[in-house]
Amino acid sequence: MDTAVIITIILILISITISMFGSVVGFGGGIFMVPILITIFNFPLATAVGSVMLSLIPSSLISTYLNRREGFVDFRMGILLEIPTILGVVVGSLLLSYISAERLEVLFAVLVLFLGVSFFLKRGKKGKRRRKRGFFYTLNTYPPRYIIKNFKNHVAYRFSLWMVMFFGLLAGTLAGLFGIGGGFLKTPIMLKVFKMPAKIATATALFMIVITSTTGSFTHYMLGHIDLSKAWPIILGFAIGAVIGQQLNLKMKNDTLEKLIGMGLVLAALIMMSNFIIKG
Repeated sequence: MDTAVIITIILILISITISMFGSVVGFGGGIFMVPILITIFNFPLATAVGSVMLSLIPSSLISTYLNRREGFVDFRMGILLEIPTILGVVVGSLLLSYISAERLEVLFAVLVLFLGVSFFLKRGKKGKRRRKRGFFYTLNTYPPRYIIKNFKNHVAYRFSLWMVMFFGLLAGTLAGLFGIGGGFLKTPIMLKVFKMPAKIATATALFMIVITSTTGSFTHYMLGHIDLSKAWPIILGFAIGAVIGQQLNLKMKNDTLEKLIGMGLVLAALIMMSNFIIKG
């Protein structure tokens, strides 16, 4: 078999695996796929980012369509959280002119690592009660506040508009400051801050990726960073992985899903640390 064909098949299989995991935990998979394309397949950085950004459009659309049928996508929360995130990306990019992000990158990676580990810490019954009525619960009572009732899945949760704006801006600023995708921050924010059920949080995060990947792909296309001859195996793999990942997500218990989210955060932190070491 021709070497190029073998490489293409391997690339598709890796893309399926990354997208499958990313669709389960609501990260999309970009933060994991870009380093693989650069280190293993020798993609230039700009081409790797552009290819993944384009591949996230069909995969996130597929995930959103399938999750919407199950009643898991909170479109209101997704749009409200995405607006300040886009503003935050601009703020973070501007801050790069005044501060050295490299000095903060390791600290941020450590914080993400601890956040990921927190998903593995067991809570007793008292801990679960505190989780429901803790610091963030109190902050989410400040007006203007809204209560979301998901009748199909028999759950309800509340959010303060001020909290949505603040954490959306924070996620976007960190993304712009460190040059990372902010998608992997959205899921833990919705889980920890707004106490959303894991399946609704991951589905809503994937819906937000539809917006960011579409706008990002347009920018990368205009800059000439998208090469369809290189991107099509990733697009195919991500689409297949999204279907498989959504089916796996449906069968998982919330506790299992939260642990996988924690694992994803730990992996993301390790990737950021390795990038810092390589750049150093």
